[in-house]
Amino acid sequence: MTAVEPVLGNERLKNYVLALADEDASLSDDARLVVLAAMESEEDLTEVLGAGTTKATLVDTLTAPIEATPEPAGAYLTSISVEGFRGIGPKVTLPLKPGPGLTVIAGRNGSGKSTLAEGLELALTGTNSRWKNKPAIWSQDWRNLHAGDKSEIRIGLAEEGSGATEIGVDWPSGDIPVDDAKRWVQRAGEKREDIPALGWEPALEMYRPLMSYDELSGILEGTPSAFYDQLYKLLGLEQLSDALARLEAEVKQLRQPGTELRKMRDALKPILESHEDPRAATALAQVRKNKPNLDIVRPLITDGTAAAVPEAWQRAERLCTADPEDIALKCAALRSAAESERQEADRSDALAADRAQLLELGLDFHDHHGNQKCPVCGHGTLDESWAVAARAALEQDQEAAQALKAARAATEQARSAVIAAVRDVPAPPVTDPDLTSLGAARASYDAFVRLPADGHIALADHVTEMLGPVREAYSSLRAEAVKLIQSRADAWAPIALELADWVRKAERVAETEPKLSVADEGLKWIQKNAGVLRNERIAPLADQAKRIWAALRQESNVDLGEIRLEGQKTTRRVILKADVDGSDTDAFGVMSQGELQALSLAIFIPRATSSASPFRFLVLDDPIQAMDPSKIDGFLEVLVDLAETRQVIVFTHDDRLPSAIRMSRAPARIVELSRGANSVVTVTESTRPADRLLEDAYAIAADKAVPDDIKRKAIPVLSREALEATAWDVYSSRLLSTGHRRVELEDAWEKATTVRLRVGLAVNPTDDAAIEKWLSGGSARRAAMAVAGKGLHTGVQDYLEAVKQVRLAVKDLGSLAP
Repeated sequence: MTAVEPVLGNERLKNYVLALADEDASLSDDARLVVLAAMESEEDLTEVLGAGTTKATLVDTLTAPIEATPEPAGAYLTSISVEGFRGIGPKVTLPLKPGPGLTVIAGRNGSGKSTLAEGLELALTGTNSRWKNKPAIWSQDWRNLHAGDKSEIRIGLAEEGSGATEIGVDWPSGDIPVDDAKRWVQRAGEKREDIPALGWEPALEMYRPLMSYDELSGILEGTPSAFYDQLYKLLGLEQLSDALARLEAEVKQLRQPGTELRKMRDALKPILESHEDPRAATALAQVRKNKPNLDIVRPLITDGTAAAVPEAWQRAERLCTADPEDIALKCAALRSAAESERQEADRSDALAADRAQLLELGLDFHDHHGNQKCPVCGHGTLDESWAVAARAALEQDQEAAQALKAARAATEQARSAVIAAVRDVPAPPVTDPDLTSLGAARASYDAFVRLPADGHIALADHVTEMLGPVREAYSSLRAEAVKLIQSRADAWAPIALELADWVRKAERVAETEPKLSVADEGLKWIQKNAGVLRNERIAPLADQAKRIWAALRQESNVDLGEIRLEGQKTTRRVILKADVDGSDTDAFGVMSQGELQALSLAIFIPRATSSASPFRFLVLDDPIQAMDPSKIDGFLEVLVDLAETRQVIVFTHDDRLPSAIRMSRAPARIVELSRGANSVVTVTESTRPADRLLEDAYAIAADKAVPDDIKRKAIPVLSREALEATAWDVYSSRLLSTGHRRVELEDAWEKATTVRLRVGLAVNPTDDAAIEKWLSGGSARRAAMAVAGKGLHTGVQDYLEAVKQVRLAVKDLGSLAP
């Protein structure tokens, strides 16, 4: 089985969406930007849809592929210490080797192993899955009875880049709930901080590195939606679901104005259809349209009186007459002018006018011909005396004629003023059925403007007499018109308000329509491609699960088939297909309990070992309870494979796993727990890889039936492997505990190509001469180095003695571990 591959990171999801969107020619550029913005944040989506001034700056960001994020700094476990908690009384410490490797913690039920696992879980997560969502009775007796009031948990960590870190859980004394604990973290050289300072909350939920037997069973036995959600988070598909949620919310919001407009249209239509105001028909025609012309409707709301009120009503409302005082003055002026004219006429007659003309001719004759006999009578003389007398008589006649002329002009002017005042009075409408007083007003007006043909005094009397009835009739007609206009305005006012609201909603619809169109296009595209995105995303994890299952299944005839995510919201579920003797079926229906347990591990392990996880450890508590014996070997194969890159810790009460390790000589540490009186738990390391290698070497050396040529090759090889295994434990434990990264260690280890160089790394990686000093510290060390180094070529004289020397050197080397 190949090593577990990393689960896709969030950057791969965006890059895949980018590629998929670019390939879809039917997706508009704007909708493509909307999809990408929705995957980023609500703010970016708002900016893109809002076409703000900074939209252009978003384009490059949204359409740029994301580079893969580096693997986060990891953390290894160095120890688990528990005191006064559940099954452990006095303080017990489980030392752990930081760095990749397999450690099995074995012990019978009640030995305290589950308490150590639960202590780790409580320290990391603040909860215990054993009593989560269960009655209080499960957790009320959490304090151990044999430890007094002191209860605490300490978790030692080696963080890459930080060094030694400790997580603590402390409880005050007394009968208190288990949840009243104080959790803290302290990094090397720093003050204690609250546990959130680790920043592991999201990772603990997504890449949970802890798995108990109950949790293992619950992976597949829970609700389909819960299993779906676990995988969804692991695969980073929450970015996709967040984008869907954002777009659905945005589309819903953008559709709201249209929904409100349709509701209002449905409410307005019957009102407008039954309304008598002519504006209603005009408004109705636009309300019925999907794309109304709002410029037609707006005047009906604000200044639509002229269109809504009949012309007759408007004319009637504007009817007015001259001011009675002004008319009285004009008529009085006419009467006065007529009287003046009469008086002047009495003073001036036609004879006076002829006489004046004759005198003018005589004076003209005298001026031209001098003194002469009168050509008219022939008796008198037209001389200077006559001329003086004639001129005096002429002047008197001319003055009288001029006064009469002026009087006549004044009379005509006064008469014209009266007639003009009459003509200035507007005529009432010809006809209108709603104006009941129109007839009286029309009759009064006709009588008023029917002026007498002769006589100035008669004209003045007529106007004076008829003005009152006209004014009274006009007043009645005007009041009636005002009432009709106001009545129509009152009836239209609420409709105008409704139309104003409708116009505002229609304007909002017109404003949001372009945004809705592109947002809806983006939403439909994501919905259409969600299944493709989900299952492309799960493919690497499914492949990992299949490889793990292939190792776990052993003799099972059930092969793991397709794994895919289906549905959404309330219909979401994970489809697990199985192949049974060539027949495709649902995995849940054909697998035994043990097979389902194994399948749960196959699903859990890729999630817990994601490269995006900061946890370089994986802790399993009693994972093999329901496994068939045939599954144990496969499970061990999986664990050993995982241990190449992960610190794998397995708690078990079942001796089948330790036995399989011993039988297969797998590179694993076995630590045994035993519980004595008063909850005293003892930790004993029963076997390490180096111990088992040396046991094998001793067995070969002591067996006389084994040929010397085999012993000559096997003893040096096993001795070298034992020394290097111990050197790696010491070297990796020391450097990982001080914050070095695993890749740095492995790189240096690979460059150290001899056993001497590798032991030198364990002794002092910064001082090349330190190995010589260490070798000088005991004869067994040099002897062991000779066996492991040159022994394969020069041979070994005493095989049993060689194994003894190597065992002593391994013990000395192991004592250097921190």
